[in-house]
Amino acid sequence: MTTVNAVLLIPLDITASMIETGTSIPVVDTGAGEVAWDATPVVTGDRRNHVGSIWEALKGSTNVEPGTDATAWLRVGPSNRMAPFDDELNTSAKRLGDITYVLRPGFFTGLGIWGIVGDHLNIKIYDEPDGEIVEEYDGDLWEQAAGLYELLFMPLARSTQHYMENLPLYPDAEVHISITAGPTTLVQVALITLGHWDTLVGSGDWGGTQYDATAEIKTYSYFKRNDDGTVERKRRGSANNVTCTAIVPADQGNHAAEMLHKVQGRPVAFIASGLQTYEYLNGFGDVSGTVTASGPNHALVNLRIEGTVQEPK
Repeated sequence: MTTVNAVLLIPLDITASMIETGTSIPVVDTGAGEVAWDATPVVTGDRRNHVGSIWEALKGSTNVEPGTDATAWLRVGPSNRMAPFDDELNTSAKRLGDITYVLRPGFFTGLGIWGIVGDHLNIKIYDEPDGEIVEEYDGDLWEQAAGLYELLFMPLARSTQHYMENLPLYPDAEVHISITAGPTTLVQVALITLGHWDTLVGSGDWGGTQYDATAEIKTYSYFKRNDDGTVERKRRGSANNVTCTAIVPADQGNHAAEMLHKVQGRPVAFIASGLQTYEYLNGFGDVSGTVTASGPNHALVNLRIEGTVQEPK
């Protein structure tokens, strides 16, 4: 694995103004039960969509704008339209049949999508709105069977994530992302990230993630065994925590340390290996690490990725 670069996706903040016409989920998704906030009276427990968030009334009020009075409103999460842009894997945009996002984020060179539920994924990147397609991906989300037995007797696994690297750089590129399935099938996407991949290996031909990298599937489910042997369980989400070591040229140690400083305070995408064999080592979460001067020619970057919680499958 040592010839494969470890990379982090330095994310852009995707705002509502970057989401363009052609996006299939409306600003206020009445089909998902959302109600727009206005100046009409609300009672305790009412929920309203306001500026991309869902707010719950803590008390009855009239003409109190959500976000202006903490005693009147509690933010409970993103709207259905904004769910893929909240840096969390346990909130998903959901829609029957298909989900399409049209985005104009400015400069970016990388893309990552997580928590995909559907049959087919299509991504088109235009050099400008109504311009030419400069990059495209089109593929099924069903993974190939490992062998004849799996093909005949085991349910096919679904791919739930997709990455794109080294994308062409344009000042006003437009991204079209479509996830589709049958018309009565619930399609979902938990996270869409656009930004710039930054590598932990320089331009040389050696280095990268070392063997013995580990993925820990951390569960947050409740489990209690009673005195009589019975068990109480409450299924909750889980996280993919990754620990690994990357070897880098000595003159790249400063860059690695600076990159770790840059990503503090918000979760980012991480690829330990670009090989499909090691996809379980990729993830999204909060990154910390150390940089060790291990010799005159190289440094070791020890990384810990605390994965964000995913909905139970």
